[in-house]
Amino acid sequence: MEKAKPKKKLTLRDRKRAQPGAAVWFSEAEKEAIYGMVSDKLDTPQKNIFFYQCQALGLNPLISEIAAVPYYNKKTGKTVLSIQVMRDGFLTIAHRSGKFAGMKSGVKEHTLHEIKEGESEISEKIAKTRYVGWAKVYHKDFKVPLYQEADFEEYDNSVKNPLWISKPKTMIKKVAESMALRKAFNVSGVYAKEEMEMEIVNNHTPTKPLGLEGGDKPASETQLATLRSLQGVKKLKASYTKQEAADFIKVLSQKKGKKK
Repeated sequence: MEKAKPKKKLTLRDRKRAQPGAAVWFSEAEKEAIYGMVSDKLDTPQKNIFFYQCQALGLNPLISEIAAVPYYNKKTGKTVLSIQVMRDGFLTIAHRSGKFAGMKSGVKEHTLHEIKEGESEISEKIAKTRYVGWAKVYHKDFKVPLYQEADFEEYDNSVKNPLWISKPKTMIKKVAESMALRKAFNVSGVYAKEEMEMEIVNNHTPTKPLGLEGGDKPASETQLATLRSLQGVKKLKASYTKQEAADFIKVLSQKKGKKK
């Protein structure tokens, strides 16, 4: 009887075939800065999964392309890792593929009339506006653009995020854009921040940010070398602790990312 062949593990090389051109490398100092951004509610395997996704997708959390967000799941009683890709992160993947041919998006407005029963026999009609975000992503290999809609009622997180009140059209449009880009460029296992906010707000337990271990000690040589490289200088004007260096590396990396 022929033995069953063991299932092949999904490697980073396999993931890069799905996301051609994805490449990201973190120095030890940048890794420390990223760990400083990740909550102590995540265990080591979850942190490693986050790093793996960063590498597989070629996205950098230091310039806000991707983020690790922990939240408490009331149903399971466990802390869940939510890996969230920002809309600009999805655009990075799209442009890097060489297949991105543009995107159109907008918001549809529907007026609904609800019946409110009054104290008298007369009922009152109340007009309510419903927003539906939409997005079309044009892919060079597709005959027709990929179309996606997102209903505001399904994603509204105005309880915790006031932007859903002040800019409802912008927020629901971002959801539709992220969903369309994710589907068009085969990005699996991650979601946009706006897609997950409703899930997290219903299960969230506040978490305390993790400070670097020994953060009050002098910065390491690796950190100092990274700072000199980012600043383009041979000597640094100030001395830094490990935590200060990690925070400064994050700020400089974000500025560098915006200039690209």
